[in-house]
Amino acid sequence: MKWKWVLLVVASLLLLVWAFAQAPASAPADLARLVPPGPLLYLEAKDFGGLLRDWNGSQEKKIWLGSDNFQVFSRSRLYLKLEQAQTEFAAAAGLPPNMDLLANAAGGQTALAVYDIGKLEFLYVTRLSSDRFAGGALWKARGNYQPRQSAGIDYYVKTDPASKRMAAFAASKDYVVLATREDLLASALSLISGQAGANLTSEPWFDKTVKEAKAAGELRMVMNFDKLTRSPHFRSYWIQQNITELKQYTAAISDAGRASGEMRENRVLLRSLEITPDWNESAVSEITRLAPASAGIYRAWASPTSTQAFDLIQRKLLEPRPASLPASKTAPAVALGDGAVGSETDLETRIDEPPLQTGDQTPGVELRKLLEAVKLNSMLNVGSTRVQADGVFVGTDSAVALMAESNWNSAAVRDALAAAIAKLLSIDQAGIRWTDRRAGPNAYSELEGLATFEIAANGRMLVLANRRELLEAMLAGLSSQPAGPGARYAAAYRHSQELPNFVKMMRLIDNPLNKESAQDAAEPAFFSGNIASLGSTLARLDSESIVIHDAGAIVTQNLVYNLK
Repeated sequence: MKWKWVLLVVASLLLLVWAFAQAPASAPADLARLVPPGPLLYLEAKDFGGLLRDWNGSQEKKIWLGSDNFQVFSRSRLYLKLEQAQTEFAAAAGLPPNMDLLANAAGGQTALAVYDIGKLEFLYVTRLSSDRFAGGALWKARGNYQPRQSAGIDYYVKTDPASKRMAAFAASKDYVVLATREDLLASALSLISGQAGANLTSEPWFDKTVKEAKAAGELRMVMNFDKLTRSPHFRSYWIQQNITELKQYTAAISDAGRASGEMRENRVLLRSLEITPDWNESAVSEITRLAPASAGIYRAWASPTSTQAFDLIQRKLLEPRPASLPASKTAPAVALGDGAVGSETDLETRIDEPPLQTGDQTPGVELRKLLEAVKLNSMLNVGSTRVQADGVFVGTDSAVALMAESNWNSAAVRDALAAAIAKLLSIDQAGIRWTDRRAGPNAYSELEGLATFEIAANGRMLVLANRRELLEAMLAGLSSQPAGPGARYAAAYRHSQELPNFVKMMRLIDNPLNKESAQDAAEPAFFSGNIASLGSTLARLDSESIVIHDAGAIVTQNLVYNLK
């Protein structure tokens, strides 16, 4: 039996396919009361059968299965391990793995509880009429299973002798239950029969998380981070690789739903230890006024530290380059000499003490000191890609805005930036000159010469940019009104606008001479092939945005995906 699809489609694809379905009917009773306690992950869909049908008929599925992204994924260690588990489950179930089998077991309201990621132990419960399930291959094959009972309900168990994998199923009261552990199935049937017993809703982490969330969406996922972060499989395959950050949370819930032209996802994360909020969320709504509608991406933070602000300016404007090199797994080479130290022709250099330091030569020391002397309320980073005039290369425009507690000293900012730029481009600020310009009622300064740098200090707002048009577009936002109540963090990304430039840029980097790649033809280039094909699969996505609120004990994240 294709048990892999029960896990893959429900736990993975189900997170995506709701985006392409028609709005299902409202959900009936809570299935969590029929699930035994102990899972580390719980998924519930209002209409899994409808989602599965829409996914199978969607253009997104067709594009993704033919993409470089899927081809690379199908050769990954994770996919191969799941494929092995699929084969073992199929041997245990005694049925051929195909989508028809899953469609036969896909009902309306559906729940999937995962108890062990490494062993793929799960329980699957779906609302499905007995007549429909009785016509499927699984019910017809029950004669090959061992019949047993729990709470007066018949169920069927079969074990593969080679892998020790188990397949168990039952149908009762218009519920179909599948499991990879007999005790889970028996407990679920006992709850379905109405007998008293512990269930998932009695666990504090689940109960508290659900109570903090809003009404359930079309798709709900509840995660027990206390258990998940201890799982080596979760730590290995969690794509964000932020396990250290997740350890501050005990549990999280995510509800996804759809409306005309958009998808919404609401998340709630519960901290294990409450912290005292010391940030100014309203300042984020003030500074996001400066994010122009033409920007490809923007990110805004409340109450950043001076170190965070300086690092952002340095990475995006002063010295834009990769943050760090990947960790080396090769031992360093050792150069063996004759043991001689120094030279008889160099008698003035001492070898018993380090060379004399003539001062901090790091660019931006003056700017760092300036930022440390002010209190920052919020910070904004804006970026866009742009095809250059030659029509070949793609450049990046970047800007950073800082909102302080008090007005900025324009002269002090210019002096600090001039000192930083001088260490990068000149000697003792030779040729570093500023030209005063205006954009409507707003004044700003522009660096003369080949290097582009723009500065505008307007009251409490400081804007730094590497392109004049971007800075002027941001200054125009000063006349608009703040939108929304603010946030701890807010960001937006315009996918349809940035994807063509991303692909163009990455193709030039991967293969600048436009010849066949020297890589193995079976392995596409990572950015221009693998990642770009995933972006093309999501071609219906126009933009996405996220707003995060942090109350100390609870963090809420609201995402909106706008479709074309």
